[in-house]
Amino acid sequence: MESAGNGRRDAALGGLAVLPDELLCAVVDLLQPTDIGRLACVSSVMYILCNEEPLWMSKYLSVGGHFEYKGSWKKTTLARLNLCSENSELEQKARHFDGFNSLYLYRRWYRCFTTLSSYSFDNGHVERKDDLSLDHFRSQYDGKGPVLLGKLADSWPARTKWSMQQLVHDYGEVTFRISQRSPKKIIMKLKDYVSYMELQHDEDPLYIFDDKFGESAPALLEDYRVPHLFQEDLFDVLDYEQRPAFRWFIIGPERSGASWHVDPGLTSAWNTLLCGRKRWALYPPGRVPGGVTVHVSAEDGDVDIETPTSLQWWLDIYPHLAEHEKPLECTQLPGETIFVPSGWWHCVLNLETTVAVTQNFVNQSNFEHVCLDMAPGHCHKGVCRAGLLAVPGKSVGDMENHPPGTITWNHNDMTSTEERLKGLGSVTASNSESQCSSFEFSDVDKSLENQVFSYDIGFLSQFLEKEKDHYTSVWSPTNPIGQREAREWLRRLWVLKPELRGLIWKGACLAINVDKWYACLEEIRACHSLPAPSEDEKLPVGTGLHCL
Repeated sequence: MESAGNGRRDAALGGLAVLPDELLCAVVDLLQPTDIGRLACVSSVMYILCNEEPLWMSKYLSVGGHFEYKGSWKKTTLARLNLCSENSELEQKARHFDGFNSLYLYRRWYRCFTTLSSYSFDNGHVERKDDLSLDHFRSQYDGKGPVLLGKLADSWPARTKWSMQQLVHDYGEVTFRISQRSPKKIIMKLKDYVSYMELQHDEDPLYIFDDKFGESAPALLEDYRVPHLFQEDLFDVLDYEQRPAFRWFIIGPERSGASWHVDPGLTSAWNTLLCGRKRWALYPPGRVPGGVTVHVSAEDGDVDIETPTSLQWWLDIYPHLAEHEKPLECTQLPGETIFVPSGWWHCVLNLETTVAVTQNFVNQSNFEHVCLDMAPGHCHKGVCRAGLLAVPGKSVGDMENHPPGTITWNHNDMTSTEERLKGLGSVTASNSESQCSSFEFSDVDKSLENQVFSYDIGFLSQFLEKEKDHYTSVWSPTNPIGQREAREWLRRLWVLKPELRGLIWKGACLAINVDKWYACLEEIRACHSLPAPSEDEKLPVGTGLHCL
């Protein structure tokens, strides 16, 4: 055993001592559990690194499956992998070593044990409204900015029935889906999940985020109804099996939450809180939050967002933001509903155990944005999320009149097939305008010179890659529905919503170049003296290899 004192780390790690603790932990995380056990026997510092709870949480999440917490992640993982018997003594007397300290491990430990009971904050930038009419909502907030709405859930049975005690009584044996940053599916009985919540001290705790709760617990659907402001959903014309995931039942303990993201497919969302408190942070479209990196694949338009956990962002990044760089913020209280418009970045932190329900939707306000996001290519997807930084070959130029703090390319991490956009500063934005801050570029095309980023569909559509064809291009895996489902969706809208045909035509032109195909159809019709199509047939969206 190495000698105690300030030199324990160097003596215990030898040549590896030149590596920072963060990198060492990342390397250990690449090992199999059996190899981690062997490595723990090498030295005192390796023993410490190999017994970190976040490490064993990561090992379990890489396996997935039905989750039953055993009191610690190491015990849970080894039991899941059948590397120990149920009654074996895993938790022997803890070993203590003097002379070793790690700021990295301390910060992680602090995030695991910090309490958020007094962490609520509300700067008043997100308005609170009661008894909002549909006309007022559409004119002032829909597509323009977030708003906290009261009284929408006052008559819901969920207001009294969705307490943790009652939920466990009614649905304790029901299995729900667990959300975590893991490629593996994790499921858990509600009663087991509540036991986990009471025992855990995780930095990023597991939380229930189940889009199939209407199937596993259909009675929950009877406890709430979609508020009158959000009842228009143009995905409703699809069968339930065809439409993308759109509603989620959410339970999460203190410190859990949703890290920075833009809702899938540029849909809008509403979220109603039934118990607990949630802290929200929001940035307008095109403004990448500090500490967040957006990856957009040039091959298939796949969008991937690299972000710290919501707790880590608030503890480690938020305190260093200048006042003008901070996001819009609010603390959501029980019974309140928050509306998040299409394209808005948002991050959520649960300040205590919370229960909520949320739905995403497509209405007339965001329909064209959703269609645009389905179009093949990658540039327009990047611009919708990261502003003009996503325009190939463009860089942020120094400018005298630009507000302090900018969003910059991270050129060192660029590859030939992926563009990486990193938020380092911020943009001042009004929550009543969809237009965001301006950017000035060096070495730009004349068409973009001195342009101001706007979430207006006319501005965004100019970044479509015209040479890309819907029928022959690779479909982005992050699109909410498949290619054939998208065409069937547009066809059904055309037939079932004749009053919206002007809007539907515009969206179809963005998503699948329907104007081009209609011109081809007319040319063929004229050449062969075919009769004109009926009104229901004028949208050429075939379900085969091409529209014709």
